[in-house]
Amino acid sequence: MNNPSFNIAELSNHLARKWKTILLITCITTAAAGVFSLLVKPEYTAATKLLPGNTVLADKARLMNPSIQHLYSFFGNGDDVERLISMAGTDTILKQVALAFKLSNYYQIDEKDTKLSQFKTLEKFKKDIWIGKSVNNEMIIRCTYKDRDTAAAIANNIASQTGNALQEIWKNMYRQISIQLDSNIQQLNKQYLQNLEETNKDERLLQSESTALLKQLNTFNELKIETDLAASAPPAAIIVVEQASSPAKKSWPDLAVILPLAALSGMLFSIVLILVSAKPRTL
Repeated sequence: MNNPSFNIAELSNHLARKWKTILLITCITTAAAGVFSLLVKPEYTAATKLLPGNTVLADKARLMNPSIQHLYSFFGNGDDVERLISMAGTDTILKQVALAFKLSNYYQIDEKDTKLSQFKTLEKFKKDIWIGKSVNNEMIIRCTYKDRDTAAAIANNIASQTGNALQEIWKNMYRQISIQLDSNIQQLNKQYLQNLEETNKDERLLQSESTALLKQLNTFNELKIETDLAASAPPAAIIVVEQASSPAKKSWPDLAVILPLAALSGMLFSIVLILVSAKPRTL
């Protein structure tokens, strides 16, 4: 039984005879891609480069002990970079940015349900941003937008919101410590006053207890002052290496990428079309 098959040489000759068709389809595909690139609204990508601040600088000891300040570096390590990347990509920060720039209007989200509208906006917004790190361990935030100035503003705003969020965490930690110190100081004051009212104890014992309580009170008051100072003067959470600026060139559509791909796709499509339409030779 004879099976139909293709002769490679015959097919090659057939493709050579159809070179005009291949060229025509390739040109049409490339021209269509070029027209599409001119009609579509361009997009711009802006990026900001950041370094993390050293989280150890949040220690209140740096403020109260000048002799050890030189031991602290202003810059964080790789773990600090990863921490910032994780924070920058949280829904909490991205929601604030989306609200500030009214991205629901930009993405044409028409939902009466507020939460659903926020969810859909964030889903689209996350596709237009990239948050990661470079080979030099720098944190990078990229944003793509149809307005070049807004693209830069959004990237810078994400960085600013991330730094503020980390500083707020440090402040809240010291505020909680301060509240606990206030409670301890009140209890010590109460014990000290009660001790002064005692009349059935030995005078030396009363004096010794009072001195110990006063010493504890002084220690807690000093800690309270240090804690409040640390809460009011948090260190920089991020250090801007290169602030995002309005990009000079559009990132999409990129003719240098689109036209060669369109030409290659058109050529491959025409070849496949010719091969499919060719009749197999019976051997």
